[in-house]
Amino acid sequence: MKKFMLMLVALAMIAPVFARDVDAFVNAAWLEANLNNARVVIVDVRKVDDYKAGHVPGAVSLLGLYMAKGGLNNEVPEADELSELIAEAGIDANSIVVVVEADGGARFAWATRVAWTLVYAGVPNVAVLDGGYAEWTKAGKATATGFETKPETAFKAKLNPAFIADKAFVLANIKKAQIVDARTYDTYFGLSKQAFVDQYGHIPGAFALPAAWITVNGLVRPKAELETMAKALKLDAKKDMVIHCDSGVLCTAWWWVLSQQLGWTKVRSYDGSAQEIAKEASVKFVTHVWQ
Repeated sequence: MKKFMLMLVALAMIAPVFARDVDAFVNAAWLEANLNNARVVIVDVRKVDDYKAGHVPGAVSLLGLYMAKGGLNNEVPEADELSELIAEAGIDANSIVVVVEADGGARFAWATRVAWTLVYAGVPNVAVLDGGYAEWTKAGKATATGFETKPETAFKAKLNPAFIADKAFVLANIKKAQIVDARTYDTYFGLSKQAFVDQYGHIPGAFALPAAWITVNGLVRPKAELETMAKALKLDAKKDMVIHCDSGVLCTAWWWVLSQQLGWTKVRSYDGSAQEIAKEASVKFVTHVWQ
């Protein structure tokens, strides 16, 4: 009986992590059915000109949730600036936010980057529109033009440190945590690299799990298939995991799937990613090897 009660207590402690009022991914039909839901805030994260030319009715334009800072390409703004951007978009902690990018292919990770930033900032109910605006228009859904706004809220960011890895965390856990590399196989193997990354190859022991595998024909693969990919690498949901890429965008794609769709609770996205860690003299990338 005592063991049973302890198990109930443990489950009660875990439950809030999985408490979601919306799935991690929603389709065009769901979004259309919820256009008049007062809690739903649709944020279009495409270029402003593209947004003005055509967007989901009621959507607001939201940019600036990642920025160049400290010599790194894509960093989270300071908490006060982040709070202001989110509040001006009409979002509060009770909102159900749907992130809309151009498509579910090349732009997919840019949608998850915004979604990750929002949940990191303290907005728990965030979804990504599967297939993006391209899928919305392909389905023949209504569109609007011009610029729309929502009343500003009093939102204040409450950053969740369990969702992010910084350089100090990575260096302290580089041999203990599961390091997942979300870049392409060619980059992981050391055949190519971005100019802003100082080393070819990957962190020793890192698992290769390309973000490009998450979608096919612009849509997210079935949940069971994505889970199979992760488990095929023998990744353990109960162990600390750090996902990185080149500059903190692609890594959020797998973070979103593992954390928000599959419910893995010990996953962190590394904002600085290879752009930052490759500058560390103590970290020697390896090439032409798997792990």
